[in-house]
Amino acid sequence: MLVYGINAVIEALSSDTRRIERITIAKGKAGRRLQQIIDQARAAKIPIHFEPEPALERKAGTRAHQSVIAEIAAAELASLDDVLERRPRLLLLVDGVEDPHNLGAVIRTAEAAGVEAVLLPNRHTCGITPAVVKTSAGAALHLPVCRVGNLVQTIKTLKESGFWVVGLDMAGESRFDEIDTSLPLAVVVGGESRGVRRLVRENCDFLLGLPMKGNVSSLNLSVAAGILLYTLRLRHEKLI
Repeated sequence: MLVYGINAVIEALSSDTRRIERITIAKGKAGRRLQQIIDQARAAKIPIHFEPEPALERKAGTRAHQSVIAEIAAAELASLDDVLERRPRLLLLVDGVEDPHNLGAVIRTAEAAGVEAVLLPNRHTCGITPAVVKTSAGAALHLPVCRVGNLVQTIKTLKESGFWVVGLDMAGESRFDEIDTSLPLAVVVGGESRGVRRLVRENCDFLLGLPMKGNVSSLNLSVAAGILLYTLRLRHEKLI
């Protein structure tokens, strides 16, 4: 897998240098953070190559590579059993997010909010692509990611394991004070256009909507997910 962009490559170097096969930097480019990447790579004995800028653009398939690309050995996806063995307290289930930039932004927010694993259905949801890693500022390299076949069945399995399942839905009428945040929680967010699918909504224990007090009718997905995740986290820590 290719990871490009300064933040994403720095996070990759902080995550697991054993997976990084080589780093390519555009010839003639310099700067404090590029030098930081070079120094960290040399310290970890990772091969560094310097190539013309057009070569990086061809390799990354985009001009947004910020003059640096890391080639990373693909990591094995976690299984649901692996995730549950770690006895997590907060999981994120993503239902139908197909845009890699939206998925990357959601994963970045989730990692910052303390989510311990992200569960992605095999169908109708983007995978962990280089664009997802870059948009997540490298957070996608830190969070365990699990691909599941059927989200409804996964929710039932989580419930059997003691989780309460909270869906983010504009029409949701549940209240935060109904949710026992001392119990393990699995938060479900939906795709860009249709939100959480009907069958998935029907299997959630709670459906929470965010009140819209202004003139806009909706929020960016990662912003809405962040508000929900942080509110649940802060209620668990009894800070609100």
